Amino acid sequence: MKGYFLVLMVLLTACAAKKQVAEFEAQPSWMKQKPIITGYYVGIGSAKKVGTSSEYIANARKDALADLSGEVSTQISSTSVYHTIENKYGHVESYDQRIETTVEDYLEGFEPVEYYENNDSYWIYFRISKETYAEKKELKKQEALMTALAKYNSGIQEEKSTRPKEALTFYLQGLQAIKPYLKEETSVTYNESNMDIGNHLFSAMDQVLAALTIETETGEIKVKRGESFGQSLKFKVRYKDMPANGIPVEFAYTGGYLKTDRQNSDGDGFVFLQPEVIYSRNKQEQISAIINLKEIASKAVEDTFIRGLILKKSIQPAIVKITIESPSMALKISENCCEGDECSRLKQVFNQNAIGGGYQFIDNNPSDFTFSLSYNVNPGNSAGGLVSVDLKGEIKLTDKSSKTIWTKEISGIRGVGVNGKESREKAFDEFKTALDRNYIKQGLDKINAGF
Repeated sequence: MKGYFLVLMVLLTACAAKKQVAEFEAQPSWMKQKPIITGYYVGIGSAKKVGTSSEYIANARKDALADLSGEVSTQISSTSVYHTIENKYGHVESYDQRIETTVEDYLEGFEPVEYYENNDSYWIYFRISKETYAEKKELKKQEALMTALAKYNSGIQEEKSTRPKEALTFYLQGLQAIKPYLKEETSVTYNESNMDIGNHLFSAMDQVLAALTIETETGEIKVKRGESFGQSLKFKVRYKDMPANGIPVEFAYTGGYLKTDRQNSDGDGFVFLQPEVIYSRNKQEQISAIINLKEIASKAVEDTFIRGLILKKSIQPAIVKITIESPSMALKISENCCEGDECSRLKQVFNQNAIGGGYQFIDNNPSDFTFSLSYNVNPGNSAGGLVSVDLKGEIKLTDKSSKTIWTKEISGIRGVGVNGKESREKAFDEFKTALDRNYIKQGLDKINAGF
């Protein structure tokens, strides 16, 4: 029985091998070895038979066109704008990845030579005349160069009118128009002489960015935490020392978010950041005003590679340093409340909470915030040789204008001991603990929440 199965397996294997050989022999020669044809670019593509026939045929065509475009290699010209970009920023991989797709724009004259299919897959064979490809590419290149030249001229006029944002827009659009040819020479006739429009566009963009500046009129301010800086921060955008209108500026604050974080410069080149409340517990923060190149680029062109050319540049931001002062806090205890060292012990608790909350504790008014505390201790019941006392009180928080921010009634505190002194001590300890763990923090939270 085992011998029978062994013979069966040998026969099946032999049949499968014969079938594979037969299928291979049936394949056209262009599948076995990619053809090399003088004067032509060749592309072979394939796809698994998944989905409808139109879907897998389309995938095979796409694969063949990608193979065809891979046949077309462009040598980097030493005078090209791409060469300039590489020297300035290093190798730009994203460009290399996307340039292959633009090659397909010139493959409109390709010829479907043959196709082949079996039960599982579909293959297709394309070719295009190198002469046809070169003609179509040159025609489109000349159209792109003329568009780029027109954009360059428009940018020059905008520069003369002190409109740097508009000039940058035209230069970026010009570079986008000739993106497929950035590795090549991009010569045009300009003022009766030849010039490389790609390099001139790139150089003009660089020069505009180098001439853009933003400055602040106030280098440093002092602010008390919980308050806003007194007046608007003023920044000025200049282009070649002239006011620049309509330049997008972005504000950044190291201590968190700003209510207003973007603004365009006005006709005099100014942008203003309105007063905002500072809540940071750090002693130093800063606000930066940055020319928003990302916004200029995104509104100028769609191509992310071309946008990236401007985003690789940096313009020195204008920085305002902020020194943050801690608000002051005082404690006012009603007369005839304390016995012994109770007042000093209460002050110690408030001082610790003030420091932990980022406040400066002071002994006398005026202060930014004042906790007013009153309490009294009344005898309670006595039984079994023990006496009790009840402590009741009130804590109130006011600001520097004496406006009440928060109040809290304190009750339910009882002390029991062998005598009145011990009972009062225990009630006071519980009272002090409640202030430390709950009530003072509730008042500070009210301040931090902006009342």
